[in-house]
Amino acid sequence: MVARFLAVLAPSAFFLAIGCGGRTPMSSPEGDGSAGGGGGLEDAPAACTAGTVTFHMRGAAGNSSSYCTGFNCSHDWVTVRTQQDEPMALHARCSTKCDDCQVVGCPAICIEPKRLEADGERLTWDGTYWPEATCGAGQPCRTKRCASPGRYVATMCASASPPDAGPSCAVRAMPKCVDVKFEYPSAAIVEGAI
Repeated sequence: MVARFLAVLAPSAFFLAIGCGGRTPMSSPEGDGSAGGGGGLEDAPAACTAGTVTFHMRGAAGNSSSYCTGFNCSHDWVTVRTQQDEPMALHARCSTKCDDCQVVGCPAICIEPKRLEADGERLTWDGTYWPEATCGAGQPCRTKRCASPGRYVATMCASASPPDAGPSCAVRAMPKCVDVKFEYPSAAIVEGAI
């Protein structure tokens, strides 16, 4: 699981080297073409309209304060992939957008890790994701898409940190992760306990 989470973040390695900061999620369509199995690529309008799903990660046995988020200069803690194990980038931060092919720069800021909230972390996803492509003379870029309704897998990760570190985080190198299968869209909260 940890290898999968880190593999999804690998395309951002160049930007991380120059201190790209911000907040993330993940990318790619789901499905085998059968009903309810997840669909294919869809061009995304201004906002995806199929619905939403909410992810919630907490420490097992009420120990959320023993964990921190903050991998690679972001507070991202959830990634999404298809059942076929294809990653879905939930944002295009620090990436060229394919529609205008204008190279973007990243701020030279690295966000420090932060402790999980007492009741855990929540993120609501509207199905937007940003698969990789190229534009112009082979410039890597991302195009906004909407996920089709169907089944997906969320990976939620946090790093252990000693509670006596105070409000700051002494993050250990390897995050602890949990995979949770879910339906998109859904009113049910996708729960992950680490």
